[in-house]
Amino acid sequence: MGTQILKELCTKVFNENPETVRFEGQTREDNIAMRKVFLKSGFLKEAHYRMGWPAEDGLRLASVAYAILRQDWESGETTAFDWNDVQI
Repeated sequence: MGTQILKELCTKVFNENPETVRFEGQTREDNIAMRKVFLKSGFLKEAHYRMGWPAEDGLRLASVAYAILRQDWESGETTAFDWNDVQI
């Protein structure tokens, strides 16, 4: 049900806000269900913030960021990018 809801939310955001070019969200690294919902909804993982999410038990988990571009939402295809675009 999460995928259907997120896709409907994307439709609402992009249809009601013609100036919006991207829609993004974050979740904890251990929220595998939500991470899969983002991917099934056409979002692309754009960031993995190590130790970026404080947990109730005092640990810090990674925060994982996803986004969908208007052009990807319209075309149904996800635009990829090169994670290793800079070499040392």
